[in-house]
Amino acid sequence: MVVTGVGMVTPLGHDAESTWSALCEGRSGVSFITDFPTEKLRSDIAASVRDYDPKKHLSSKESDIYGRVVPFALGAAIEALAQAGLDNPKAEGEVARPGDTSRLGADPARVGCLMSTGQGAVDIFEQQILKSAERGPRAVSPFFIPSVMLNVVSALVSMRYGLMGPSYNIASACATGTHSIATSALMIEAGEADVMVAGGCEAATRLNTVAGFGNARALGRSIDGDPTKTSRPFDKKRNGFVMGEGAGALVLEEEEHAKKRGARILARLSGFGMTSDGYHLTGPHAEGLGLRLAIERALARAGIGPGDIGYINPHATSTPQGDVAEVAALRQVFGDALAAVPVSATKSMLGHLLGGAGGVESAVTVLSIRDQKLHPSINVDELDPELALRLVREQTPADVRYALKISAGFGGHNCALVFGRA
Repeated sequence: MVVTGVGMVTPLGHDAESTWSALCEGRSGVSFITDFPTEKLRSDIAASVRDYDPKKHLSSKESDIYGRVVPFALGAAIEALAQAGLDNPKAEGEVARPGDTSRLGADPARVGCLMSTGQGAVDIFEQQILKSAERGPRAVSPFFIPSVMLNVVSALVSMRYGLMGPSYNIASACATGTHSIATSALMIEAGEADVMVAGGCEAATRLNTVAGFGNARALGRSIDGDPTKTSRPFDKKRNGFVMGEGAGALVLEEEEHAKKRGARILARLSGFGMTSDGYHLTGPHAEGLGLRLAIERALARAGIGPGDIGYINPHATSTPQGDVAEVAALRQVFGDALAAVPVSATKSMLGHLLGGAGGVESAVTVLSIRDQKLHPSINVDELDPELALRLVREQTPADVRYALKISAGFGGHNCALVFGRA
């Protein structure tokens, strides 16, 4: 299984390369919230995508119908498909035909999409509920239901390109994007597809979601009045995560199919593992047992041992409980050798993109392998002594043959991916 394309839309850039460059520079995308009043909220900061024009991929009418999550996801998916050499949308009125490779360069019946979101168009939900409350149910848009369906993103990507392979949404909270990549790999292994565009997207930073997470004491507060200092995974002063938004996508492809097309291989998806804690709806298992199992399964599927991993891109939410559970899982797998493995937390700069986190962080891991370069973890002023890790503090050249990406979501959902050098 190989990766032939990556795409990102994030608070640090509207494409993969600008985001990757900013991450390597150690820049933060976190700022104060300006889209709604925050004086009654427990947190007033977020990592938001700024100045992204939805009409880049949508008509004016579509821009009014769909929520912010849709153009972000389309941007990431389209970029990934373009890099993979598959960006040839259908003409207006054209019908995709199974077996016809003339347009895409691949059989549309063998190409699918799992571009997933955990929360969907929260902004449209709020907007239409408010309309109903103020003006009555007849004021609700006839497009309300299709615009808030979680599967709308995968549907729109499939419609744009005439993709006739497996296409739907996976929602597993903060593991959504990573689960979508692992499940897409399963699809290819099972013979259901030759190519899958997979990842995660989210744009759920709204008054009510910030209120909900804040009232649950999950969100961080600014450090010394500076929002860029708040997301600090593994630091002694961490006090919660920062909500973020954006999208990340990979194009996964059966290796011989990619070689036959002449596609450039960026990295390999060597293994994956998916488990559940079976423990608590919002809290991680204190010993990280479910996450440990996911990592072990990913390593076994890749046919490698812990000693082969040269880089870890962690879940790293910057919450007191989450970071402890994650390191506990890693220690059970790596033992004392964990102290020698480079670790860098993408969330320290992008915040937590929720359902989009796994997609973006997987794309970042692929670029780390492609360029043999690691981005830093910022805001680690004092490493929590209970979480002894080898954190990357500045952009670092590396010799990484295999990298581990892990995600964990509310509900106890865990997913681990092993990426290998092309």
